[in-house]
Formats: sequence, C-alpha cells, structure tokens
Amino acid sequence: MPLYDGKKFAQEGLMQVAQHCAHAALHAPQLIGKTEIRMEVVAGDELKDYFRVQDAANKLGARFSGETYKAAYQMGEPPVLLLIGADVTPIVQAPCRAACPAGIDVPRYIRLIGDGRYDQAVAVVREKTPLPSICAYVCHAPCEAKCRRGTLRDKPIAVEALKRFAVDHAGPWKESGPRVKESGKRVAVIGSGPAGLTAAYYLRKLCGHSVTIFESLPAAGGMLRTGIPAYRLPRGLLDREIAAIEAVGVEIRLNSRQESVEELFGQGYGAVFVATGAHRDTGLNVPGEDLPGVLQCLDFLRDVNLGKKVKVGKRVAVIGGGNGAMDAARTALRLGASEVSLLYRRGRADMPAFQENVEQAVREGVKMQFQFAAAGIKSAGKGLEVECLRTECGPIGADGRPLLKQIEGSECGVEADTVIVATGEVPEIPSGFQLQMKDEKMQVDPRTFAASRGGVFAAGDVVRGPGSVVEAIAAGRKAASWIDRYLGGLGILDEVLAPPEKVPQSSPALEALARTGKEPTRPGARRPAVENAISGFEKDQEGLSEEEALLETTRCLKCDQVGFDCGGCGFKTCREAVIHCQDRLNETGGEPWGWLMKGPSCIWRAMELGISIDWAAAAAHKLNVESRVGMIPAMAFMRMGYMEGCSLVTVVPIGPCREHWYFSPGTGREEYRPAEMEARGQMLQYPPMYIRFSGPGRDLGKRGINVKDRWWDPPYTRLEIVEDDKWGDSVLDRDYAIFAAADQIRKERGRARLNLPKIKATLESKKSGK
Repeated sequence: MPLYDGKKFAQEGLMQVAQHCAHAALHAPQLIGKTEIRMEVVAGDELKDYFRVQDAANKLGARFSGETYKAAYQMGEPPVLLLIGADVTPIVQAPCRAACPAGIDVPRYIRLIGDGRYDQAVAVVREKTPLPSICAYVCHAPCEAKCRRGTLRDKPIAVEALKRFAVDHAGPWKESGPRVKESGKRVAVIGSGPAGLTAAYYLRKLCGHSVTIFESLPAAGGMLRTGIPAYRLPRGLLDREIAAIEAVGVEIRLNSRQESVEELFGQGYGAVFVATGAHRDTGLNVPGEDLPGVLQCLDFLRDVNLGKKVKVGKRVAVIGGGNGAMDAARTALRLGASEVSLLYRRGRADMPAFQENVEQAVREGVKMQFQFAAAGIKSAGKGLEVECLRTECGPIGADGRPLLKQIEGSECGVEADTVIVATGEVPEIPSGFQLQMKDEKMQVDPRTFAASRGGVFAAGDVVRGPGSVVEAIAAGRKAASWIDRYLGGLGILDEVLAPPEKVPQSSPALEALARTGKEPTRPGARRPAVENAISGFEKDQEGLSEEEALLETTRCLKCDQVGFDCGGCGFKTCREAVIHCQDRLNETGGEPWGWLMKGPSCIWRAMELGISIDWAAAAAHKLNVESRVGMIPAMAFMRMGYMEGCSLVTVVPIGPCREHWYFSPGTGREEYRPAEMEARGQMLQYPPMYIRFSGPGRDLGKRGINVKDRWWDPPYTRLEIVEDDKWGDSVLDRDYAIFAAADQIRKERGRARLNLPKIKATLESKKSGK
C-alpha cells in the first residue's frame, strides 16, 4: 500500500499535543523559559531514514526502541511518529545569551572573570566573533535588557562593562592550533565593515578558502572606522582587530571600489559576499538642503574620522534622532561648536538611538528639541535657519509608532551656522551588480543569504538597513557558513579557544565579596568631566576597576544553570555539571551528546519534559491510538539527524496504526505482547521518569519498589562516573556509526552538518591504548 501522508493525518492531533505541552509548563514554574520543547513529525518517506540509521547502529550492537514501528511499516501500516525533544543538559538557555545576536556565552565569560581568568574570558567571546574588543566597546548590549537580575531584582548585570574590563586586562591574543587544509576555492568580500571582516575571517581560518576583501576607502573598517567616532571606539583597538584578521591570511585591498560582480567571477572567485553596508544619507528632500553650511551626517562623520579638516560654526543644528545624529552632535562639540541643538520630529521615547548614546549627548550639553519637524532650510543673515513645524503624536500607526500631526500655526525657526542632516542611511549598491533590490536594500534568501545571482551572498546593513554592530557580526558569521556550503564545505564554524574550565576552591570574586561584607550594587560608569570629554577625541569612558569587576560578577544569578545543586546528575554542583557538559559540547562542535557520551542530564529539566510528554500521551490517546510513552535516550540519530540541539527525544506514535507491544523495564528491548496479554487487552504503561532514571533509582524507593540503593542519598555519593578510557571500543565505534548516519540525513535534508572528522578524532582518542 502507498505510504500514508502522516503530516496531513497528524495535523489535528499535533494541535492538541502542542496545546498540552504548552499547558505543561505551568507544572514547572521554576523552569519557565529555560527549556524549549520542540516537536517534529516523522512519517511517509522520512521513516526510511529513521529505520536506516537504526539499522546502522544495530549492526554494531545497539538495541534501539522502536522495533514495532519498523514492523508496522513493513506490514504496510506505516506509523506517524511525533518526536518531542528538549535539551535536558545542565546548561540552560540564559536570557542574556539568547538575546545576543552572536550567541556569545555571556554567563561563562562572567564566571571566568570572577575567577580572575581574563584571557580565558576573552577567548570565550572570541569563539563567536573575531572582533571581541569592538563588541566590548560599541555593542548596544541587548543582553542587559534581558538580564533576569534587572527584571526580577534591581539592575541588570553590567555585561558590556565586564566584557570591556576583560578585553582591557587580557594579554595579547595569539592564534594557535593547526591550520585548516586549503580548499583551493577563492572568495571575494566587498566591504570591510563588521559583516565583511567576520565572514572573511571564518571563510579563511576555519574553511580554508582564499579570501580577498575589496574596500573602496583608503582605510579598512567600514562604518566602524567612518561612522563611529574615536571617542567611542579607539582606533588602536580597531587596527588591532583588523590586523589579527589579516594575520590568518585574509587579504585586504584598499581603494578598490567594485562595480561588477561578474568581473570578480571572471577573475576566478567562486563566490562573492556583498557587505557594503549603508553608507548613503537619505537626506531631507526639503528646500535649501543644498545651501552652503548644510552637511549630510555620514559625509560629515566620514571626513572627520578619516582625518580630514572639517569646520563647523559655533551654532550647530542636527536634524534626526538616531545614533548617527547623536554621534554627529557630540562630534560637533569636539570640533568647537558652543551650542548644539538636536531637532527631532517625535518624542524622546520614540528616538531610534540607543539610550546610552542619548544620555551622553544630553550630558555633554546637546539641547534636545522634540516634536520639531524640519520643513526647509534658508539663509538668515550670516547663517542659516531651519524652518520647523511643531508636531503632536496621534494614534499608533501600522509600524507601532504614533502617527504625527502638524500643529496649525506652529511655524518656527531654529538659527544655526551649520546644519547637519542625520535622517537616515540606505545602502549604495552599484548598478553594475545587477542584483535584485527592494526598497533600496538587497534581496536575499532569509535563511541562506543567497542573492538573486548564483554564487552571490549578502548580509548586514546592505540587506536589512542600518543596524547594530553585533547584528552585522552575527549576520557575517551565518553568511560565511552558507558560503562554505555553497563551495562544497560543511559550513561548520565552531571554534574551541578557551581551555577546559576548572572549578576553583575559592575565587577572586568571592574573596572581594568577603572583604566588602555587603551585597554589591551595579557600578556606575566613570567618565571624564564634560569640559575634558569635549576637548578632544579620547575615549569617553573609563573601564571598571578590578575590584568593581570582580564584585559585579557576584551579582550574576547564573541563569545558565538550574542551580539546585541537588546532585541528581551525578555531580556535586550545577557548575561542575555545566563545565563537564560544556567540555562534551566542545568535542562535537556544539551538539549535546546526552547518554551517548555520558554527558549529565538534569533531573529537573528531564522532569519538566516528562510532564509535557504525559500531556502529549493524553492527546495521543484522544486520537484512539493505543500507546505507551517511554523516553529513549539511546536514539541519538533522532536528535542528531532530526532534532538538532535536543539531548533527549521521546517518541509518541499518533497514528494511523494501532500499536501492540510489551516493554520490559531495564532490558532496553521491545517485543510484541504475548498472546495471553493480547487476549486480556493488557497494556503496560510506565511514566517517563521511571524509565529514564531506573538506573540511579532516585525515586524508586518512594514508589514502594525495593532497592538496594540508599536512594535518599545524593546520587553523586552513590554513582560511579565512568572515565573516558573505560567505555569500551565497541561502544565508541557504535557511537560513530550513529553520528555518521545522522549526518547523512542532515546532508539530504539541507540541515547543519555534524563535524564528523572532529567527532571521529575525539572517539578514537578515547579508545584503549591511545
């Protein structure tokens, strides 16, 4: 019989399951937001992959649950399987890390700073970006907005200040480790901003491609150099970061404007990455904008930052409310302006500029004039006058911002010697590129960053419009992965730069806390006096002192850990479990290995998943499917091939076949139920927690089951942690077979690939005699 369209069949049932799983979160309020439950259906032709990988592992001695599914498939009754997965390792998704576009492990580097390991803290940051110093100085810190300390108690952790402290106190960085094999492929990167530099670094260092960056200006850095003033980003830091990227073999050609991607392909480049940013001012398009003394924001900042002599009058009016407007206003003060007014057509709450930039502009004396809409510019005596209309906010519009209404009879003028127009930026893409555009931005596939011409990719401001530096870095990294895949690589960009973490008996942070004898508060920023700040372009903020930094790390609530220190995973503290699990993740390139590599699972997170599975089973029974639920940690191929990022997957059959099977707890085998049980219609059901934790036996005594274990003692006092060299070579061979088969599925499904060479090397190193 033809394979049944399981996805169509399961649609109604999946809706019920999803509702029940969402409702299950109410049963574990202490973990809300920490465990993400994912669901995926395997049906139809996909079942062939499911059984193919199962067979590959069975040949090497694995006994996987699910044999009855295969039997039903072979009898012409293909089941519809619902995979429910979650990451139940001790490492939980901290809100700060989840908020970071680059995915930097914020809690980990804060922990290392508290241990006094500043070099290692910076290495953790560098694992996700080749521009750690730039992130430390100009990131707008979306992590702080999501910090639980700020949302639950008082103020968020000073994450950006801690990162800056680590960068300022770490030693010089030296690239180490073996060089990747040369691929023989060439990549052209157009633009040397944060997206271009990031993509070039990974394509060269981790993928082995020959990379050339083409920069139209006489200095590299893109908006980092031409748009961000030196008082916010010291040029020595920028030069150091760019030099490190050149040191891995990236070539940067300056004064090399490109007009055609076809010419680059004709020169032998296999792929082109467009990262030209958004370097053209939108302008006001009002009368008088071309008068002498009227400057465009990006042109003004570019000339100043490239060292050209720029003059402004004593009175300066800046029109706009974004970060560029703030930089222009503060730069004007440093060039000698005595009075700077910023005209913005909306209110302060609607300003797109980052809050810190607004606060610093006000502190330095910029006069904010809100609800001023510029209607024109005219000459007035020896200077200029910005003709304005006052506005008021109306109802909220489709973009989520209040609509503006002009107030009749509110015409007024603002006199100035220099007017700087800072109303926005758009990309400037040569027409010779002949790539698809929309609203003056390049159109790309949102998943792969591929442009309309094969072999061309784009990311950063050229695609989404003006954004933050860290967003551009994250986009450049993702684009590099897809470019590598296009060129025949695996697209794996994972680096392990920080050494394995160790838990100290004491730490400098705890010693500092003991000295103070009181709970620390968030340190304020130390800034020079205003008159000193605006006298030049020296950096406008001093970093934290060592004492301040150490104390600040103790304020972290450690949201990357469950934090119960119950010992249920076999480790004495959550931190030890997290470190052990992180080491395992480093061995695979970021995928949880779960039971396969003896990575600890958190009993509380598994319980949360178990509750959700119970609800899912209830939903399955509503579909009249005879079933029982069991967690199947050995089914690595499901989580590796189907559900990346999940360390535990449970299968709930939701139709269309009826199951009849028997499960003997502890045997790991499933068989058809004996005839006498079939006749009596018996169905054995075991709660997920029973099956998952039957080994440690943590709760068996409470269930009235006789056990020899002292189940009430913490498991870490009773469990034997198996050392790496005692697993057995056959188990390691079986594990690799699972990963190899799972990777083949990923390849066929167009998903992120596994780092098989690294996994194989890791497993081989653990074999006896090695």
